[in-house]
Amino acid sequence: MQLQNRRRDAAVVVHLLMNWNHHQTVTPELMQRLHSFGLLAAVLLAGNALLNGSARAQNTTTGSTTSTNMDVPDPKGFYATLGVGAAWPQTVNGNSDIFGVNVNASYGLGGGFALETGAGYDFGPVRAELTYSYSHATLNNVSITALGQGVSASISNGGVNTNSVLASAYVDIPTKSRWVPYIGGGIGYTNVGWGAYSGSAFGVTITQTAGSQGVFGYQAKAGVSYLASKTTDVFVEATYQGTSGFTVDQVNYDPLGSWGARLGARYRF
Repeated sequence: MQLQNRRRDAAVVVHLLMNWNHHQTVTPELMQRLHSFGLLAAVLLAGNALLNGSARAQNTTTGSTTSTNMDVPDPKGFYATLGVGAAWPQTVNGNSDIFGVNVNASYGLGGGFALETGAGYDFGPVRAELTYSYSHATLNNVSITALGQGVSASISNGGVNTNSVLASAYVDIPTKSRWVPYIGGGIGYTNVGWGAYSGSAFGVTITQTAGSQGVFGYQAKAGVSYLASKTTDVFVEATYQGTSGFTVDQVNYDPLGSWGARLGARYRF
């Protein structure tokens, strides 16, 4: 009879081990059966509870990690882009022959508005864009040298505009987060518009008529994007845009270069 009771208690303990969870309450009946069955059952029961707890913790950690990774949007596909900011062009030198006399001029330019808009495709780590960009700068002053003599004049009504169409490529640097640094650049066509201006120095009026010329253009960029959602990125970037030399109103100008900064957004389709 005693042997049958121990077998029955053993069966009960095995059943409890197979169905145990951390919410189960230890009852006086269970304690009595564990005591009658021996220390081995208690050890097995405790080990089973620890294993179950470890498995639950691992599942929770895995789920949390997966959730974090899934929070970062996949930016691949077509997108539209728009950036606005400012540009600060560098001093531009020019020269011309007037009645056989070589005249050199140095033009001081002031900062102005800059814009870029277009479309692109995100391949993953690499993006390609085709964009139109516009910038405007003011002509502030000119220094003219001829026959060893120099004169400087302030300009109050001059300006320089650039209109460019550029094909560019960018490399996004993976960070496994929503913040993505990038670098890149592009080449294309730039039309430089040199506005008419007039200035005076020592009673002498200096004038030039307006003109424009299409030349080779290029740009370089470094910036940081923030993946705000599955469809929208916002970015801030530093830019440098340049051209080859150009000629307006018989004045040959050196290449035009400009530093800039822009804030913008991309919208993926």
